[in-house]
Amino acid sequence: MRIAFIAVTALILLGTCAAAQEITIDYNKADFAHFKTYAWASGHRVEDELLNQSIVRSIDAQLSAKGLTKVSPGEHPDVRVSYDVVFDRDIRGLGFRDGLRNLRWGSGSKDVLKGMLVVNLVDSNTGAMAWRGMASGEVDANANPEKHDKKIHEVAQKIFRSYPPKE
Repeated sequence: MRIAFIAVTALILLGTCAAAQEITIDYNKADFAHFKTYAWASGHRVEDELLNQSIVRSIDAQLSAKGLTKVSPGEHPDVRVSYDVVFDRDIRGLGFRDGLRNLRWGSGSKDVLKGMLVVNLVDSNTGAMAWRGMASGEVDANANPEKHDKKIHEVAQKIFRSYPPKE
């Protein structure tokens, strides 16, 4: 349960290190101009329902801004949307420190939490992955929780900057 709490907290805070975020886009050849409607498919949702709603709202807002209309899965959408989250811990060594007349070697390590949000768009007609956007970066576990909606929205904006892809 503690790991789930840490993972949920980490996703809330994913966007706090905006400068350190890495955005990756991948896509297959598809007629993206033909994609007008979308519906949510099952993915690996986070257990925290408020956080899940924040992620879904942010992705919905970006898809709407790109001209796609949300429909129910039974209305035969052009694409199906899902998201996944992944977390990992990394150990970073602390080394050389310098400053004005303060040149010294420090030792030790720092536990760094890294997070990734992956958004998938699957062509409903072919079942093939059409587009995938990923944001990854360090997660600040000490960030203000009140900012989580804003940060998640910023991450979603960055992911969707390159949708639809320019060929």
